[in-house]
Amino acid sequence: MARRPKIDSLPADLKTQLERLLLDKTHGGYMALSAWLKEQGFEISHAAVHRYDQRLQNVMSRIKASTEAARLIAQSAPDEADEHSAAVLRMVQSSLFEAMTRVTEAQDADPADQVKILSQAARAIAEASRASIGQKKWADEVKTKLDAIEREAGRAGRTLDAETLRAVREGLYGG
Repeated sequence: MARRPKIDSLPADLKTQLERLLLDKTHGGYMALSAWLKEQGFEISHAAVHRYDQRLQNVMSRIKASTEAARLIAQSAPDEADEHSAAVLRMVQSSLFEAMTRVTEAQDADPADQVKILSQAARAIAEASRASIGQKKWADEVKTKLDAIEREAGRAGRTLDAETLRAVREGLYGG
């Protein structure tokens, strides 16, 4: 099992400060950051700070790429039924399940660490499930409104014209 980077064991507030310095590029170099960490009571080499910065930049790069991809998808394929969110929620739930399975199957893992990781995963799954339920509830509400509007339009002998579209817009968005 690989050794855990020293930076990962920093107190949360100090690690947040370090990340902020790394991301806004106001740190004056890795040696300066290493000296700053030493002043804070933590002996971490400039090479370790550099490796952590590379990890952080990779994460930020993936987040930016995902955000850009989501923006492009939303522009090219509007998703009024919010199917993209439902698909993302399913992917997150599936990934969390796989991660939980790997944690429980790990032979050399500390049981206390396993419980902690499983607890965090359970919270994440609960949040994803709540989001999924909310998304489904919203989709059901939209379907119910559309069905009611369609029935009303049918009773009035309307077809899909400008007036019907206006009625749909009012029914969904309230005006």
